[in-house]
Amino acid sequence: MKLSDAVSNFSNKMERFFQAYPGADLERRTSPDSVAQKKLAQADFAFKKSVAETYKKYRFPYKTLGEDSVEAGIISHDEDQLLAAYNLFKAVTEANEKSSTGETFLKPQIITSLSSQDQYTVGENFIYLQVWLYFEQKAKDFCPSFESSADGNFKIIFTPVKNFKRNHRESEIFATLASVFYPGEK
Repeated sequence: MKLSDAVSNFSNKMERFFQAYPGADLERRTSPDSVAQKKLAQADFAFKKSVAETYKKYRFPYKTLGEDSVEAGIISHDEDQLLAAYNLFKAVTEANEKSSTGETFLKPQIITSLSSQDQYTVGENFIYLQVWLYFEQKAKDFCPSFESSADGNFKIIFTPVKNFKRNHRESEIFATLASVFYPGEK
């Protein structure tokens, strides 16, 4: 008997079995690999869902948290502070570019209340403000971040986007939010 005949006979027997016992389900054994893949997929889904839910608060603070929400007011204020710092940095940068000599220029040190908030300086929430600034405000030339100064405090700095490096987790969050909220946008 040929292999193809054996497979055909087996298929016919299985078909007769399912006709004789409608709704029957054969027990399927799952391999450890498929269980691990399922757990990874669930963890990935949970991560993406959590990231998207957190970002909604930054993208639409009052809509997500409520018009009378204190947290929404704080987030909105933080967004205003970041946008003001960005605009100030851009103005100084443009003034330096218009300067006729490279020997005389302004070197800004921008002071903002964001620099004293742990959730942004040492926590993970600043990526949400970065995404908001990049996509919602179309600030795609410089990326803000914090740098520790000699006195132990943090200062906000702006780096050209092409030179900016995020850590792995921030890159994952940025990519997730870009694909969920801004598909097709760069």
